[in-house]
Amino acid sequence: MKRSPTVRLLLMGAAPVLLTACEAQEEAVLYKDVAECVAGARLTQDQCQAAFDHAKSEHERVAPRYTSQSDCETDFGAAKCQAVNQGAGIQYIPLMAAYALGYYAGRPNYYQSQPLYYSHTTFGSGGYINSGGQPVARSTGNATVSRSAMQAPTRAVTMSRSGFGSSSSARGGWGGSSGS
Repeated sequence: MKRSPTVRLLLMGAAPVLLTACEAQEEAVLYKDVAECVAGARLTQDQCQAAFDHAKSEHERVAPRYTSQSDCETDFGAAKCQAVNQGAGIQYIPLMAAYALGYYAGRPNYYQSQPLYYSHTTFGSGGYINSGGQPVARSTGNATVSRSAMQAPTRAVTMSRSGFGSSSSARGGWGGSSGS
């Protein structure tokens, strides 16, 4: 029996969704700023500030980089990108919109923080993504996220096109084929 190309495409398209559903999940909390963290009453002012500072320093290191402001704004919205010059010429990165705290099971006082970016196209109507472009949550507050979405990023990725899910690929593997 010969399978139709449509069935093959449907199966290929469903595979990432099925694999994501099997991925380990963990609890995280998303905050827009230190004040929202303190108001959440999970951490002290100093802990909230330290988590924010860590996320901010990671943001400067791993934020997705674009060669044009218009490409950045296509993904993140008008006036939601900033120019940076870190030795590779002028590039544009999205503004850090929030930060996520992932708590490790069995270690309630041990957490990791990472920067998040608000993309108006995530989840169909907008939501927060990590520096690798993975959807994390629709809004701030408590969230159950995939463990891979909370893994510490290793490096910044320079985007050579605009739009998540575009048919073009990104250098470094974000949203496209991986390059080394």
